[in-house]
Amino acid sequence: MSLKPTQIYRFLGSRQQNSPVFLQRCLTYMKHRMSRTHSKRKLFKVNSILEKVTAHQRALDSERPSGHLIITFTGYYDKLNKGPGDTVCVEATLLKICHKKRKDVSSPVMQISVGKCDVHRNPDITNPPAKVTAISVPNDNFNLSNGHLVKSYVLLLRVTCPVNKMKVNGYCNGDISDILDEPAQKKRKSMKNNTPEDIRYYGAELVVYDKHQRCLLTDGEYQLVLQDLGQRHSPKKLSSWETFPEGKEKVSNTNMTLPQFEAINFIDVFGKGPLVTFHLQWRDNLVNGIVDRPQPSSKLDDLFSPNGLGDMNPEYPLQERLNKMRIFYQFLYNNNTRQQTEARDDFQCPWCRVNCIELYCLLKHLKLCHSRFCFNYVPHPKGARIDVSINESYDGSYVGNPNDLHSTGFAFSRTGPARRNPVTHVMVCRPKRPTPSLSEFLEPDDTETDGPRSYISGHNRLYYHTVTCLSVRPQEIDIDSESENDPQWLRIKTQHMIDEFTDVNEGEKELMKMWNLHIMKHGFVGDCQIPLACSMFIEEHGKIILAQRLYRNFLLHLCNLFDYGLISASVVYHTMHQLNQIRDDNSFPS
Repeated sequence: MSLKPTQIYRFLGSRQQNSPVFLQRCLTYMKHRMSRTHSKRKLFKVNSILEKVTAHQRALDSERPSGHLIITFTGYYDKLNKGPGDTVCVEATLLKICHKKRKDVSSPVMQISVGKCDVHRNPDITNPPAKVTAISVPNDNFNLSNGHLVKSYVLLLRVTCPVNKMKVNGYCNGDISDILDEPAQKKRKSMKNNTPEDIRYYGAELVVYDKHQRCLLTDGEYQLVLQDLGQRHSPKKLSSWETFPEGKEKVSNTNMTLPQFEAINFIDVFGKGPLVTFHLQWRDNLVNGIVDRPQPSSKLDDLFSPNGLGDMNPEYPLQERLNKMRIFYQFLYNNNTRQQTEARDDFQCPWCRVNCIELYCLLKHLKLCHSRFCFNYVPHPKGARIDVSINESYDGSYVGNPNDLHSTGFAFSRTGPARRNPVTHVMVCRPKRPTPSLSEFLEPDDTETDGPRSYISGHNRLYYHTVTCLSVRPQEIDIDSESENDPQWLRIKTQHMIDEFTDVNEGEKELMKMWNLHIMKHGFVGDCQIPLACSMFIEEHGKIILAQRLYRNFLLHLCNLFDYGLISASVVYHTMHQLNQIRDDNSFPS
């Protein structure tokens, strides 16, 4: 019963996100969504802009590390690919991403090789090796300008890892069909040249300085998930559906809190692929080669243990989440319950996904923005129940700008602001705003006094031109008409064209100006209309013809019409007789 309005409001909600008509924080009942205040505007001065910029630059310079970057690798972990050898080769490269100039196609990137080292492969966590390897990045490499203005610095780690070619963890590494389909003689030749080991390359990136020149790497222990550099990923496989946050928390029967569930999903990512661990420090002296293993701040297995999860956020009790107000939506049809939704512990609108934060704001939003439904608030022991029913008195006629109906929609394709025709539309007419209270949602709305009323000035429909079939713009409605076939610019152009003739006298020019404008004004298009045009021409311009002494010119014009078969001799006689009567009645000279 509510499928069609629900689809409409979901479409409007998506359109509001891409091309908002109004901002939610500007509404009276949504003032709490405004995160900033305007108190600093009173003390603002133009001369203080330079001081703020210099102070911000000094703050960035003070936060910028002054020493060298020391990376001490403590181990490489990959439980799936257990190849031969106890070490893997790790190469560090510093990428300088510079600002793109006006004629550059892409941002220039400069690479600086920092060094290579051997890292222990799958070391024992309980008994780690005492000696490890380290790589140092001099501080001089992080200069802001080196031919180009550097935008950001990225540290690229490449790991060269040998693995078993024929078997990896009991499975064949490669395409089995290629081995089976190969002839025996060719297979024996290829097996002589191939080694039982294969090389795999993994890599990962770390942003050292972002585009705002902020250092993102501080002293501490890091665990970096590596990606296979030789494997190609399809863009379609990386696509995902857009998901909305659910209000109902899914908690199992155990006593684990929400951050614990998030930590489990976080650890699953680290358990799937290869992992490299290292200790990062900013020091004044350079260190390279084999060094003593640094003391860990926390054991690696503590992160994967249930006890470690329990100590992550002990101040997050489950009871606090359960004590939140729950919202039930009950759909009614003819005062009968058809469906009741599950409980939600947030104040998101289920149609357009607007987070209202408070119950009063949610009810106000539902009432004003989703007027196709009627909403009735009912207190509930566990929270609140909202009864939803179809608004039978809803006026679904279009009350917006009629000219918008003709233009195609551009909600998802417009890249910038567009000019729109001005239309005065009163959305809410309320002289006195009542005090916010939930009591106004307890009873159904009175359709006569509280129902939505639409006010719009001007025409509420769209008109079209008969000849061109183009829509009539709002500014043309009061001045344009289908009967006006001779606009002012066309009259002036016609008179100028007749003035350019050189083989006729001035009397013929003046007469033809009056005749052509007369034909254009009344829209005569057929031969049968010419006798009527002559009679009307004498009624309107007879005195002007006699006053300007164009009597003989008009008689010559009638003779030309008779020669071309447009009028008969009787029409010539009656027209001249009509002109003679005007001359006799007004005493014009012969």
